[in-house]
Amino acid sequence: MKYSIHLLVIVSMAAVGAIFLTVNARSLDILPLSESHKARIVANCTSAKTSLQQLHRSDASLRVNRGQLYQSISTKLMARLNSRLALNRLDGSELVAAAARYERSLSQFRNSYQAYEEQLSALLRINCQKQPDEFYYRTLDVRERRQAVAQTITDLNHYSIEYHQIFERFSENYRTTPGMETE
Repeated sequence: MKYSIHLLVIVSMAAVGAIFLTVNARSLDILPLSESHKARIVANCTSAKTSLQQLHRSDASLRVNRGQLYQSISTKLMARLNSRLALNRLDGSELVAAAARYERSLSQFRNSYQAYEEQLSALLRINCQKQPDEFYYRTLDVRERRQAVAQTITDLNHYSIEYHQIFERFSENYRTTPGMETE
């Protein structure tokens, strides 16, 4: 009993230590900015902020349009087809599983976009002429969060294609199964 408690404590401490080492290693990757780099940030501050504001506006409308499209695919296509198959007592379990993966990815898209939008808004509030270091490091964070959003979009596209492929197989099996009449 004592041995297992000691082992648990040691493993827990090792895990916590590994987490701290990972965080510290990541922060060591980011070197302090040189004076020339800071000067370039200050010199280009106005144009950078203008570009970021335009990006913020265009991303907001894209998010709304894509979000509505992804939601429609989920609720108007996948959910309706899956419920119709269930009502007709047809085995649509693969389609249901694919729709669940799509729905999880849609939720991740919303969360990723919200985190990205919050960080971009925070970046836009920074005075890059007075705080070039903070502006630069926030820009790196915003870039990472935007890449996370892009990855969720890739995932959503993948899952919608997967759903379509499963549907095609289901449809082909349905048409070729003896005793099944198609309209």
